Amino acid sequence: MNVLTLIVGLLCYVTMGAVVRTHFSSETVPREVRLTVVISYLGIMAFVYLMMRDRHALTLLAAALTIFLVSLALFLWAVRTTQSLRLKLAFDPEQAGFLTQAGPYKYIRHPFYASYILFWLACTIATLHPLVLLFLVVFSAVNLTAAYREEDAFEKSPFGTEYRIYRKTAGLFWPKLGVRNE
Repeated sequence: MNVLTLIVGLLCYVTMGAVVRTHFSSETVPREVRLTVVISYLGIMAFVYLMMRDRHALTLLAAALTIFLVSLALFLWAVRTTQSLRLKLAFDPEQAGFLTQAGPYKYIRHPFYASYILFWLACTIATLHPLVLLFLVVFSAVNLTAAYREEDAFEKSPFGTEYRIYRKTAGLFWPKLGVRNE
């Protein structure tokens, strides 16, 4: 089960990385993104090392596998929903020229960031190691910062009023409970 979890985790990481390079249309890669990529290489190396070094509890591995698959499914759903749009990378200073509420965006305002956080949560659960927990905290903070910057940009954009209404029905990284999306 260790090997299966390691393989699924690596496939998620590679898939997300490959798709990000082709899906987003920023003119340049923002400095924050370049730094995050370097840190993610260190994080994935730590995950691989710890998965190969230690044997892990089956229940934790099963939970990690499930979260990896949910992370990848959410990521691919967001990609499919936005494939015809020209999304920008996180921290890109250019403002979005549209607001989408289709697919996962109907429930979550930042499904890409949510999928990345879920990925690192799965790595943390699989290894139960403080170093991987540190990567989860760092990447959660990075994604939260990016999300808040985008939220602020939307509030100040021509879509500001529409965005404020949208925020009432869609959660930041997970669906709002008790809110009906019709």
